[in-house]
Amino acid sequence: MKSSFHDLSNRSIANLKQACKTTAHPHGNLSLEFPNKLYNQVTQLQAKDHIVFILRTLKNVMRLYHGKYEKADCDQKKLQIFILDIHRQIAELERCETEIVVSEVNKKITKKMEMHFKSLISHLKHTEYSANGWKDVAGMILQHISRLDVLAINTKQDLSL
Repeated sequence: MKSSFHDLSNRSIANLKQACKTTAHPHGNLSLEFPNKLYNQVTQLQAKDHIVFILRTLKNVMRLYHGKYEKADCDQKKLQIFILDIHRQIAELERCETEIVVSEVNKKITKKMEMHFKSLISHLKHTEYSANGWKDVAGMILQHISRLDVLAINTKQDLSL
């Protein structure tokens, strides 16, 4: 993983914070907990599994923002830049992923993460993609991007050894 991934991650975090002013709104009305357990499980796997996990989680983020975010009470230009940065991170990781065989454990963790993101989509549908619904989700997405960044840094160090 190149250091540009980390730069894009920092930019995406900054842009989402600025766009949606989520620093004071962690994920207010969500009854859904952050999946710390999944992140802890994936850290026990090999570095190649981290790459796949990061990639698939970022793809879930992109699916979430693939539609109806215009109702979000956010700076739409900053939000577009955030989405573009996530897309660039995905493209970078896809170059690494082509030679990786995914472990069964990683498949199970990834499936559980997909369920987590489906719950976020359900929350948006339930709130009719309202500005508050998007703010709730943006707070959760910030946590994801931050955790993925830490995982990517540790993965890069593991691959360098």
